[in-house]
Amino acid sequence: ATRGGGIVDQLPDHVDVIDLGIESSLDVPRLWTVWSEIADTDVLVTSLYHATQIGRVLGTLRRVPVILSWQHNERLGSPFRQRLFGLLSRLDTAVLADSEAASKGAVQSGVPPKKVQHVPIAGIDPNDYVSVSYEQKENVTVGTVGRLTPQKNMHAVIDVAEVLEDEPVEFRIAGDGPQRDSLERRARDTENIILEGFVESVPDFLSDLDIYFQSSIREGLCITVIEAMAAGLPIVASNVGGITESVDEGETGLLEDPSATDAFAQDILELSTDPDRRAAFGASGRERVKQYYSQEQLVNEFYHILTDSYPSDHK
Repeated sequence: ATRGGGIVDQLPDHVDVIDLGIESSLDVPRLWTVWSEIADTDVLVTSLYHATQIGRVLGTLRRVPVILSWQHNERLGSPFRQRLFGLLSRLDTAVLADSEAASKGAVQSGVPPKKVQHVPIAGIDPNDYVSVSYEQKENVTVGTVGRLTPQKNMHAVIDVAEVLEDEPVEFRIAGDGPQRDSLERRARDTENIILEGFVESVPDFLSDLDIYFQSSIREGLCITVIEAMAAGLPIVASNVGGITESVDEGETGLLEDPSATDAFAQDILELSTDPDRRAAFGASGRERVKQYYSQEQLVNEFYHILTDSYPSDHK
């Protein structure tokens, strides 16, 4: 699919984009396009569960020399998916895990350990993000970005907003998804929270915040946390998955259990009244992004794995 996020507009001219237009199982015959397009493919890279399973099978049948599958979550949504992901990983040349948590999850699902490679997929250019200001404010804005699904635990954001309803703190949620209706019903009764819906520009959304809040119950690398650090935002987040790797607790942010509503609220309240600490966290976060999650870092690590994986008789 090509909808959402403006990704197609960002691609260079030499990239061809083919929109399969698959919206339901009735559209499965359109996968014939994939079969045709990968006939002369040297390297097939897949991402997200269904595309990965389909790509593995079609790529193997088409005898593609190198098949690389991204793994983004510390664990998949169901035991069946985990087993099938591990089983079909035998068709991969390598599984590229975006965090140590995702690496462990891949092995637990049955991926042979020797096939798992750790490659952070962030590829962030900090120059694309305007660093926020840290002056003392009468009202502080806390924001989060993500799909409105149980994994992202957005109801916890409203829980925290309710605890801080009498404080000068406003919460903003950017994103869309199956939980939008239930979240909107709750938000109508909570005056200090706004649901933005889908936003075209994440950097623009982040530039209006003072604190970034990620309350997920499970995560891989969690790109939005890294984007928030690129924007110089202090982080308050769950101590799960790849978030514990990207956020240096006490240096770039504060981490709590996903269900710790009061602890989240206390962290946010303390940061809201301490612009110096927000500035220190924000500056450290930007430096951490430059050091570990830059576009240059991603390209170098991906190219290294690609050259190591490519069969010698095809080089």
